[in-house]
Amino acid sequence: MEQVTLMEVKDDGQTLVLIDGKELHVDPRAITTAIRWLPSTLLEISETDTDPLFDLRVKVHGTNEEIRASWRLSV
Repeated sequence: MEQVTLMEVKDDGQTLVLIDGKELHVDPRAITTAIRWLPSTLLEISETDTDPLFDLRVKVHGTNEEIRASWRLSV
């Protein structure tokens, strides 16, 4: 598990930008949850094998609120 700080939610909740510049692509079923997250929120990211497309579990530290996502590749 990796703990990171959220810097920005963009693209109407489709993308999470982390403080280190990495980006996560949010599972479309979880956009309504992710769009409410605020900058500076501490997130816990871990790998999961329950979904081949969205292979990361992203959880707000200290809560039960979580979504599925995948790393957004740079172009």
